[in-house]
Amino acid sequence: KLGKRSISNHSKYDKGHILNPFFSIIVPTYNRAHTLGRCIDSVINQAYDDWELIIVDDGSSDGTDDLIKAYTDTRIRYVWQENQERSAARNHGVSLAKGEWICFQDSDDEYLPNHLEVLYQGIKENPLYKVIRTGLIIKEEGKPDIKTSIVISKYDCVPYECFTVGAFHRSIFSVYSFDTRFYVSEDLHFLLKVGQSYSIKLLDYWTGIYHYEGSQILFKNESTFTSARSCFDDILKWNKTLVLPYIELNRCVIEMKHLQWVFKNDKAKLGGSIMKNIQVLFRYPIPFFKAVSNYILR
Repeated sequence: KLGKRSISNHSKYDKGHILNPFFSIIVPTYNRAHTLGRCIDSVINQAYDDWELIIVDDGSSDGTDDLIKAYTDTRIRYVWQENQERSAARNHGVSLAKGEWICFQDSDDEYLPNHLEVLYQGIKENPLYKVIRTGLIIKEEGKPDIKTSIVISKYDCVPYECFTVGAFHRSIFSVYSFDTRFYVSEDLHFLLKVGQSYSIKLLDYWTGIYHYEGSQILFKNESTFTSARSCFDDILKWNKTLVLPYIELNRCVIEMKHLQWVFKNDKAKLGGSIMKNIQVLFRYPIPFFKAVSNYILR
């Protein structure tokens, strides 16, 4: 175990960091001081301890830096950047990473204590794989926990989801990076790009927790819809084989959610949103009607 030392601020690093950790864990964060501690603690509490944690602060103004200063574990590295969104923050973290394998975590979620240990064993037992992942447990207050599926079906996104419980060999990042044009569904975009060249090994363990909070609304303004729409349209340009029914269905869902959002928040844009839904209907008629039927059933 490493001894405790104070970490340095922003982009300057303490000389006591591990030079060659097995895992580099990258956490982008923006104004999440109220949840980031849970994420950091879950990394510190890992049974497997050969790791470094790189926190990329994407321009926070809520005291995130003060929170991180309270941690004295020298495996924690902190860097601040002007706000550029998650894709740029993750790319920045990758550029700093020293580990042989790179993991990602969101600043409001957490790992179970055996997460890195399970990944490490899986990597050693499956040396031909460059991408390996476990499953997620989804927690929402007042509801039963949900375990993500590890059964592959063309109508869902397995294995191209559960991004935050994956591990990627560092050689992948000499070819692939996160597309900085997108900050909604950018993780799916990245995984599908990687999936065109690398198989993903699924481990039959659930070692991460995704905290779904009612106050967290993914589509909270017009720009989030624009990013999601652009991301899925881009995927459908170059991806012709991987989980297409799922992707087409969700492209339709984005327009339906946008119509719902416009109706509640900005009725002046209602006509334009209806036209976008019609365009998507003609482009993906079967997925669109499936999305409508799912919405009605819910």
